[in-house]
Amino acid sequence: MRKPVAAFLLVLLLAAAAGAYVFHERQLLAENPLHRQHPFINLAMAVADSSGHLYVIDNAKKTIHKMDASGQLQFSIESGTSESGERYRFNDMAVDDQGRLYAVRTLLDSYGLTVKSEQLVRYGANGSFEVVLFEQDYTDAKERRYRVGGLKNLQMRGDALYFYNDEDDRVSGYRIGPSDAEPVRTISFQLPAGKYLADIDGFEPGGIYYSTRSGEIYRMERDGSSTLVYPLPGLDRTRRNFPESLGLDAKGRLLYVDYNARSISRFDPSSPYIVEELVNERDQADKGIELSFSRTRINVNENSDTLIVDDTKLYILYADGSFSPEMTAMSYSDRYILHRWLVWASAAACLLLLVLAAKLFYYDVLKRRLSIVFKQILVFIPAVAAAMILLSMIIYNTFVAKMDRETARELALLAVNGDNLIDGDLLEAISSPLEYRGDTYNLFRQRINSLFENSPDPDNHGYYKVVYKVENGALYRILEDDDGVHMFSPFPVTEDNIKVFRDGSVVTGGWSDETGNWKYAIAPIRNSAGQIVGIFETDRNMDELIAERKAVMQSIVTSIVLISVGLLLVLLLMTFLQLSSLRKLRNSVIEIAGGRWDTEVHIRSRDEIGDLGESVNAMAACIRDYIGQVEALSQSYYRFVPQQFLHFLNKESILDVQLGDQVEKNMTTLVCNIRDFYQLSKRMTPEENFNFVNSFLKRFGPYVRNRNGMIGKYLGAGFMALFPDSTDDALRASIDLRKEIDRYHSHRIGSGNVHADIGIGLHKGPLRLGIIGEEQRLESSVISDNVNIASILERLTEPLGASILMTDSVVKTLADASRFQFRDLGYIQVGGITEPIHLYDVYQGDPDTIRALKDKTKTLFEEAVTYYRVGRFYDAREAFLMVIKANRQDKAAQLYFYLCDEYFRNGTGEDWNGTLSVS
Repeated sequence: MRKPVAAFLLVLLLAAAAGAYVFHERQLLAENPLHRQHPFINLAMAVADSSGHLYVIDNAKKTIHKMDASGQLQFSIESGTSESGERYRFNDMAVDDQGRLYAVRTLLDSYGLTVKSEQLVRYGANGSFEVVLFEQDYTDAKERRYRVGGLKNLQMRGDALYFYNDEDDRVSGYRIGPSDAEPVRTISFQLPAGKYLADIDGFEPGGIYYSTRSGEIYRMERDGSSTLVYPLPGLDRTRRNFPESLGLDAKGRLLYVDYNARSISRFDPSSPYIVEELVNERDQADKGIELSFSRTRINVNENSDTLIVDDTKLYILYADGSFSPEMTAMSYSDRYILHRWLVWASAAACLLLLVLAAKLFYYDVLKRRLSIVFKQILVFIPAVAAAMILLSMIIYNTFVAKMDRETARELALLAVNGDNLIDGDLLEAISSPLEYRGDTYNLFRQRINSLFENSPDPDNHGYYKVVYKVENGALYRILEDDDGVHMFSPFPVTEDNIKVFRDGSVVTGGWSDETGNWKYAIAPIRNSAGQIVGIFETDRNMDELIAERKAVMQSIVTSIVLISVGLLLVLLLMTFLQLSSLRKLRNSVIEIAGGRWDTEVHIRSRDEIGDLGESVNAMAACIRDYIGQVEALSQSYYRFVPQQFLHFLNKESILDVQLGDQVEKNMTTLVCNIRDFYQLSKRMTPEENFNFVNSFLKRFGPYVRNRNGMIGKYLGAGFMALFPDSTDDALRASIDLRKEIDRYHSHRIGSGNVHADIGIGLHKGPLRLGIIGEEQRLESSVISDNVNIASILERLTEPLGASILMTDSVVKTLADASRFQFRDLGYIQVGGITEPIHLYDVYQGDPDTIRALKDKTKTLFEEAVTYYRVGRFYDAREAFLMVIKANRQDKAAQLYFYLCDEYFRNGTGEDWNGTLSVS
């Protein structure tokens, strides 16, 4: 079971590594890996450097992208958040000749409305953050700023950066050179009374132009005074032609966007009455462009090329009046696409590895023997987690729906209250941006703020307020919580707006875009005559509320988790207590299974487990009796079928044996029998015969087992034994049996019994062991000609005058034949066997006298056998005669002598082959 655990841990480790990589690059998961381009989302500004690289502020001022001349993305810079979670936004930027980027990073409140501070920061040519060059705080400012701060118009002149700071009634210019540790103020001038800065461009007195929030363009003279250059009396422009996004080209001409005229215009301050429209709504199609003139912004380069951004589009208006092709997206580099695919592939691999880990855990690892408590944890924790998630989702969705309804109702009430805050007659009287921060404007602002600032929260809880004026079916912004939107800026008419100023309805709704998630309500503003002259809109940024909802959700989840953990602990504690008895029962059963049959279960609980314990005790008692019977029966079976026999058949027990089971082995067969048992048995009663045979087998059987043999079959007055391992064991067992017979004789003669002798035959060869019989009567048996040969050898021992006869197959497989005493009897032809057998007479176990005589005559005897085999019968007869003279009891020598004498006198037959025939 270690392999599944190791595999599970390895898969889990790989999943963790892939997950860590994906988490680090998680922002790429929001991008479709099939897309090779990144579309613009909400463009705010674009600049170009001397190398032709483009820089755009995109994604509702959250991101700066750098592109090369072909439009391929080089890097992206995120504005980020502060340590307290407040949002930064980019509001301006410039690039030097080294490719370093300077940007105004504005810190907004958590709702993205009120400006809290601003930083002028620098990034390296590779997009890495380098340093904060300038910073100012707006926390204690008299006038609250909305969405944009005072830092404006970053521009490079040579190797120095110039920028302006809007100080409410004054404007100061700053310069940062390569050797400057901090910005150096280069200019400061007073704005005309009642005027407030909108945009500014230029850097030398006499060549600095700025627009105001009331719609004028002034030139700052060298003496610090301001001269009006737009609109001049008699100019074919109204006060509604507000100059947006002011820029100065290399020839000193002013460019701006006119939302009211829906055009991009230009004029030379030296000829201010000549205003030319570079592009307008009527001819833009002819020039191959399409602008909305509602979110259009421009930026003029030093070479007089004008970069135009319009929400999701980017154009370049070249100095010769031509336009670049429309750009709506940036292309990704192959390396970036490969990186993105790697992240997606890692995410997929992580998911697959987690699925594989779950499979390994629940289907492989849990196959191991585990505590039921642990199994309950594995079951209950996912179940509780699933229930917790489901309950949290239900509670969260119910809570969110209720909060949305309450928010919509609250916004509707605030919007309706706008009819009380905004005097319709005064709103109707406002006619141009000149009234920006005038008495009526300030009155409206004061009333609105008094309503929304009653809360101790200075950030208005994310409320965004807008006052629109209705004129001839068109809408114009009059007051708005965005300093980047000017008074009398046209606003598109929508179905919701129509319902309000035509039907007098109160409309609520919401939208989500790059600026956040918003809920809104709009209601009509009426004059004293009851006519609808305006619309009051209240919006609320839901991001903070969503964050609060998430916090509530986390609180709910935390509470549910704590409750679930508490319930789980109680459950586990109860289970643990209940399982204490079960563990006792398990341990007792394990002891019983381990063979400790006298084990008893002691369980005090009076329940089902207690009843089970009593049943186990009763079962253990029955098992003890049954095991005793089975062991006794097994031992009895082993008396009939040796365990070695079962081992050869690859059987665990006698119960596994089937009819027909068989196997072939190469073994040494030993056949031992009592000679002349028939004559002996006639002298004894049947009872004495049984006692004699059992006494004989009991005395001689252990010698076989002591030499690693097994008795395969009893042969009445003898037995057949098998030696599977060593031939030496078989020969030693034969010698032991032969020596034991002499001791047995002494015992029997001393008891007045008759003399008994044995013969032993040894042969080695392949034989087949198996089960014979029929289904109701089985018996182990050994079937082989080699077994028959051993039986024949046992019968030849008496006529050949030997106690132990063995074949050359035994001699050849002895480890060291010189350690035994035997002599070569030559080839013996036995009736019933076609081929002669090469036999050896083992006399090592014979009585000392016989053994000494055979050992003394061994060389002469074997020489005589050799003479006989080659037909030298005279020489053989003389040699055998000498053997007989030395040992008159040598029957083999006598048999050879008579045959040699007959063959010498009468000759041999044609079928003689040098063997000794013995019947």
